[in-house]
Amino acid sequence: MITDLDETIKKLLTDIGKIDHGEIGISFDPPDREWSASLGNKPTVNLYLYDIRENHELRATEWYVERNGDTATKRKSARRINCSYLVTVWTKNTDDQHSLLWRVLHALIRYPTLPLDLLVGSLKEQDYPIITCAAQPDGLFGNPADFWAALDNQIKPSFNYVVTLPMDLDIAFTSPITKTRKLSVKGPDDKTESMIGVSGIVHLKGKPESVISKVRVVAREAKVSCTTNEMGRYDFNHIPEGKQTLLVLIPDKPAREFEIVVPSPSYDLEI
Repeated sequence: MITDLDETIKKLLTDIGKIDHGEIGISFDPPDREWSASLGNKPTVNLYLYDIRENHELRATEWYVERNGDTATKRKSARRINCSYLVTVWTKNTDDQHSLLWRVLHALIRYPTLPLDLLVGSLKEQDYPIITCAAQPDGLFGNPADFWAALDNQIKPSFNYVVTLPMDLDIAFTSPITKTRKLSVKGPDDKTESMIGVSGIVHLKGKPESVISKVRVVAREAKVSCTTNEMGRYDFNHIPEGKQTLLVLIPDKPAREFEIVVPSPSYDLEI
């Protein structure tokens, strides 16, 4: 993933920043003294990945559910990881250095989200947008001089470039969808009362994948109603056994009436 990110950044600099590989180098090596001494006269942009840590502000603790026919898969949301680069420019002339550094900053800062057509390799397959920020005042360096002293090199003008990547934890559970739930409660007089819960999907006729969300479903005999969620699912916690009438209320359209039997293998409703 990080290698693909490096290639994406390189592509961003060459395609958007118009940095010619033949004239200007792009390096991800540590910018220590030995490295800088090997550059010769060729101007070089260095992007050193110096820190990797989780972005707690974007941490999602909830699970999300994918429905596939009669099964559902519950997945853990991806973690979001900040990859922090220190960006510097190496030239023989200070004016050239400042000019090139400004060009690089302009190319990187203009995209708070990396464009899809620039993504390389595994970055194309991510479900989350890949967000970035550049030259922010709350960078991780407390004292840049200490960093450059550790590299045994002269201090250089620089800025931080942070890219947030999703990390799929690959935690998922798949199970059949429960459509009928029955709870029996025995009272003080030893009389047992049963409560039956049912759930189903409202979808277009012949197209189970085309669900209808945010519509009202009314159980006439039970005198209860609910609204379908984003996956087109409705759910009733207490429905009597036997024949029941369900009404689907879609704005600006006649009510659709369905006869169901509780319990049944399925309570899906086709519109």
